Amino acid sequence: MAAERLLPLPGSPEAREEGCTCPEPKPGQGGRDYPFDLDRDCPVHGLAAAGAARVGEKGPIDKEGDIADAAVEPELRKDWPRE
Repeated sequence: MAAERLLPLPGSPEAREEGCTCPEPKPGQGGRDYPFDLDRDCPVHGLAAAGAARVGEKGPIDKEGDIADAAVEPELRKDWPRE
């Protein structure tokens, strides 16, 4: 069974109703080898839209690894505060 599509296809009438500014797809476009052209500023498919859709997500904070171990600020280091 195919998964439900979260967004309308770029350039489709449904997407245009939502304000899509992506160019019209060319014949045969839309597969893995020939993906759709997206407008970076499109309010439906652009970068801001992608970020806005994920703004409420909560995820784990990485407190281990090279970045946390190399922190310059003492409050970001794993061994802070020292007692």
